[in-house]
Amino acid sequence: MLRRMIAGTTLVLVLLGGCGIPDGSDVTDLGPGPSTGISSGDGSLRSRLTRESTSDRAQFVTNYLQAAAGDYDTALERVKQFMSTPAKEHFNAPAAPRVIRTIDTPLLTKDQDKVKVEYELLGTLGKNGLIEPPAEPTTGTYEFTLTEVTGDGLFMVEAPPFLLLSTRGLDNFYEERTIYFWNTEYTGLVPDVRYLVGDVPIEQEPTIILGWLIGGPAPWLQDAVKPLPEGTRTEGKVPAIENNQLAITLSAQAVPTQDAEAAVDRLRRQLQWSLRRLPYEFLKLRIGHQEVRSYSGTDYLSSNPAHRLVPNPDRYVVYDRTVRRLVEPDRQTPDTVPGLNADNNKDVSRAAVTTTGSHVYAALVTGSGKNERLRVGFAPAGQVATLREITGLPGGIGYPVWAITPEGRTDGAAGLVIADGRLWRFRAQGGQALQVTWPGGTGKISAITVAPDGHRVALAIGGRLYRAVLTISGDGLALSGMQELDPPLESVTAVDFTSEGWLTVAGTDRSSKRIAIEDVSIDAALQSDRLADIGTNAVSYLTTYPANPESNRPTGSTLMYSTGIDAWEGLSTSVQLKAGSLAGPSSEPRPGVVPGAPFFLD
Repeated sequence: MLRRMIAGTTLVLVLLGGCGIPDGSDVTDLGPGPSTGISSGDGSLRSRLTRESTSDRAQFVTNYLQAAAGDYDTALERVKQFMSTPAKEHFNAPAAPRVIRTIDTPLLTKDQDKVKVEYELLGTLGKNGLIEPPAEPTTGTYEFTLTEVTGDGLFMVEAPPFLLLSTRGLDNFYEERTIYFWNTEYTGLVPDVRYLVGDVPIEQEPTIILGWLIGGPAPWLQDAVKPLPEGTRTEGKVPAIENNQLAITLSAQAVPTQDAEAAVDRLRRQLQWSLRRLPYEFLKLRIGHQEVRSYSGTDYLSSNPAHRLVPNPDRYVVYDRTVRRLVEPDRQTPDTVPGLNADNNKDVSRAAVTTTGSHVYAALVTGSGKNERLRVGFAPAGQVATLREITGLPGGIGYPVWAITPEGRTDGAAGLVIADGRLWRFRAQGGQALQVTWPGGTGKISAITVAPDGHRVALAIGGRLYRAVLTISGDGLALSGMQELDPPLESVTAVDFTSEGWLTVAGTDRSSKRIAIEDVSIDAALQSDRLADIGTNAVSYLTTYPANPESNRPTGSTLMYSTGIDAWEGLSTSVQLKAGSLAGPSSEPRPGVVPGAPFFLD
């Protein structure tokens, strides 16, 4: 059960003013706002709701909770359009909207003049497009007082003293946009997901995105990434797209004097990834008074590790204590496992195998009970890995995961594993496991997942969901930037990245009290049902293969999970993986032996 800070049974409200309605209501239709060009939206965004959109009191409050969506600087005025004149005069809320998830439908009191809304506070939405979560999950009840004037409709006369934005409003009127920052080793870009107002004219997008980049990364990412150099700013003309060219001029401080050529190349790749959704072919970049440099093509894609994700990943399970490949119905499927052969692929209970362009890495949990061991190794691509034991782990070893696998070399390759409810790191060369700690870290860990960028992680700890970053220090790997998230599930047991900006989470549905698997955004503000009801058996482990950011899919399409010893594939419904799902020669199923511990070749 999620531990929550309850904000009272009912929130204490600030009286906004009297209930009188003037003869002239001065209510105007907000509409979509002026546009100076082609909208960046895809045409699916909802029409703007106004005070006059409904005469139903519960729906009126639902609409009110979406009024703050849109241009940050005019949010207060949009919200006031729903209010009586006296209420408007007394309503001066903080500028940052509070993002809330409403629980069930709004409830009317017996006298019909008040509407109560139970909520979960997810955070505040800043002008930088970030939702910053609260220090602790917070629930409570907001109360709204309405009045109706014959012939003039409903008015809000009393409301909480905040700009409130429901997740429905967030989903209807914003688009997710990802900007990127280089990791601290300058080996790859790390995604930073923001919210962009859906009806922003496309001419304004470069300025907004550059402002986000100059403003720096999200707080939880700061220890793992490099901000742009201090003093970086835009200069000259407003960045604009003309003749299929996007021209950007940045101050000289944007590039350090030391190793300047490499820094310019990193900067243009960062810009190309962050601006890639805009319709231009050539990036014209000027730094200070230098000559304009022109960039085009797709070579920048290699800077993001997620670009290497394939559309149809290889799938594996553990069957009869060996790692076996699952058959793929759309292509020939050899019954082989990279890096393993008959000599080292035995007595296995859980496994993780990943490949780079040059090497394969394997991590196998072997044995059982007190004799359980973690054995890891690597080999050049196409060869068999030599496995070495990881020492120093307590009992209760979970599923290993490879966190860092450098391209072209093996030094620095490392993985993570849960043992005895604690997190441990191991080296690809074997040796002693070291515990990974974090400030204030408490509770037993049941799941850990690492994003393709190798730095962002999500964890299930004590039934709660967290996000954090892996940082590389002199002592190895450490966790920092830990933030608790509030998905629409209780007792979270498993989690995995399903795209750059989304997670797949398993836990207990708060309404039905049955097990469900949900897709949630990286801040847990948005959600989408994956498998709404899979019964009463808890998910002990799940794995997804993340969507390539170039695929235009919001989440990965493939999901596998475990309940006890059974393994399942999550399609439109759950399908159990059986012996007939294995690649290679078919054989008679053995009683009591079923495929388990599924995973993808990363």
